[in-house]
Amino acid sequence: MPDGLPGELTPPFEFSLAFVEPGRVLEFGDSHIVYPYKSVTKLFAAWATLVAIERGYVDLGDEVAIGHSGERIVTLRHLLAHASGLSFRTDDFEAEVEEKRIYSNRGIEVAAKHVETATGTDFSRWTEEVVLEPLGLIETLIDGSPAHAGEGSIRDLIVFGRELLRPTLIGEELANEARQTVFPGLRGLTPGFGSYSDNTWGLGLEIKNQKVRTWFPRSASPQTFGHFGQSGSFLWIDPLSGRSAAFLGVEPFGAWHKKHWQRLSDFFYDTY
Repeated sequence: MPDGLPGELTPPFEFSLAFVEPGRVLEFGDSHIVYPYKSVTKLFAAWATLVAIERGYVDLGDEVAIGHSGERIVTLRHLLAHASGLSFRTDDFEAEVEEKRIYSNRGIEVAAKHVETATGTDFSRWTEEVVLEPLGLIETLIDGSPAHAGEGSIRDLIVFGRELLRPTLIGEELANEARQTVFPGLRGLTPGFGSYSDNTWGLGLEIKNQKVRTWFPRSASPQTFGHFGQSGSFLWIDPLSGRSAAFLGVEPFGAWHKKHWQRLSDFFYDTY
């Protein structure tokens, strides 16, 4: 256990933090405390969907009807990559398909419903059976929207981060597709950090690429991927260095997180 964080990087609220690199884990706070994940839940939803693909229940090219009356046909790939045009939380449209990256809770929920229908299993139960239980994530619970209803501990996020880095539940080929930019060149907004001319996302994973005004560490490679949540949560993984970090706390995302998250992660890259 390291001595501590620099004063200016120490959150003024209860938190749990872990920084992982090959061969060791640095922890700050209690790694067993359960906090809300909010949108970090989408990482679990994406992985559970990929397991369904790996097992042949669904395919990324599956056509899915969306909108208030099913008037638009998109693919499961569009939904996971936030490229369907669905608005943030409703069945309204904010763009045409592949016109713009519209970050959408609703799109993830529709994708999960498609998996639920194909597997004949409630999606929360499916996620528990094919992701949480095999990985031993005993402190993680997803009961409600697959886009934002999860909660769990730093300990569980560390384990899940290892799965995202070196998958055991899906094949490497599918994992690589999920961790690379899907529909490159789409402009779009990442809540809390503004618009990008190329808002790079994979299949349910945000990808750093060339983003500068972002929560990802400056020192991490462009291939770094992950997700953050409005509960003040994040998980990122750098596949080139093998490093990752997870953060949870009692304070919802706000000015402190926007100012310090990137600096906090860079502290680890520069110090350890």
